[in-house]
Amino acid sequence: MKIIMLNKEIKINLENKIEHYINDLVKDNKFSGSVLISVNGDKLLSRGYNKSNYELLTDNTKDTKYRIGSLTKQFTAAAILQLEKKGLLSIDDKLNKYISDYPKGDEISIHNLLTHTSGIFNYTDDETFDSMMRKSHTIYELIDEFKYKKLNFTPGEKYSYSNSGYILLGYIIEKVSGISYKDYVEKNIFNFLNMHDSGYSTDNKLLLNKASGYDYHEAGLENCTFIDMSVPHAAGALHSTVEDLFLWNNYLLKLNKDNTDSLNKLFNRYVKTEEGDFYGYGLVIKDLKLKNKPFTSISHYGGIDGFLSFSGIYPEYNLQIVVLNNLISPFFQEIVENICSITLDFL
Repeated sequence: MKIIMLNKEIKINLENKIEHYINDLVKDNKFSGSVLISVNGDKLLSRGYNKSNYELLTDNTKDTKYRIGSLTKQFTAAAILQLEKKGLLSIDDKLNKYISDYPKGDEISIHNLLTHTSGIFNYTDDETFDSMMRKSHTIYELIDEFKYKKLNFTPGEKYSYSNSGYILLGYIIEKVSGISYKDYVEKNIFNFLNMHDSGYSTDNKLLLNKASGYDYHEAGLENCTFIDMSVPHAAGALHSTVEDLFLWNNYLLKLNKDNTDSLNKLFNRYVKTEEGDFYGYGLVIKDLKLKNKPFTSISHYGGIDGFLSFSGIYPEYNLQIVVLNNLISPFFQEIVENICSITLDFL
């Protein structure tokens, strides 16, 4: 890891360039959210842009809470590894140890669930999902939505992204710990790291500084489609802020250097993704180059109705970039890539 020391002039120039880029997007309503960039623990930028609620005209800030979609998966994976560290489960355990009648559960391991190599049908791809997502589900009802679907392939044979696997991991966390997934993550991760603005999103609980979610259309913004938050569960139901994810990413950067901690398994390159990168446990590992020097990004995107998110760490540069957005639009990935590119050009 390189210790990057940016002088005041470089910091100001980087901040100005990012600000100029994002403000141009804001004028066209192509971005609405919060951005945090940190190098060596020093926050170069932590700011909100556009509106958290377009009807009440409240502003996004660094403390605005966003639903983070599949960024949830890294917290679910960390919870599983915590339980393994305590001797309460093994990632080699088969699914039928926890759900005795799960079809071919004797062939599917926790490792398969973590790495999207289980072959289990992705329930969010079901043709009935649009109606199903509006209804409250118990964890058992949720599992029944895909439990009896035919496996897409033999477990361990290949990679295919499956939210269903992380629903099952949430169930295993609840069964082993004896408490709800919500309570487990809040007690053992969020409270531990002082991430007090993070939690499990619910539909009926009042939440201060909560962003509303929107869909982008050239004719104007629209309120997003409703999803009952029991449905994404351990695959995508958490909310957070850029400031809280800063704390989490600092923890990941520290953990990445500590080969003695079993939670370091999060970063192993277990299987190639369809894009040619590698999937760890709830995280994507990419090999990149900067000025002809190789480096690694460890990141994940998230998406849930009304919200898009990205969080990434770059261990060689002790860098982290977090982008949270309360607007579903086709521009988000390009925006994230441009923010990353602008930042890296200054290193």
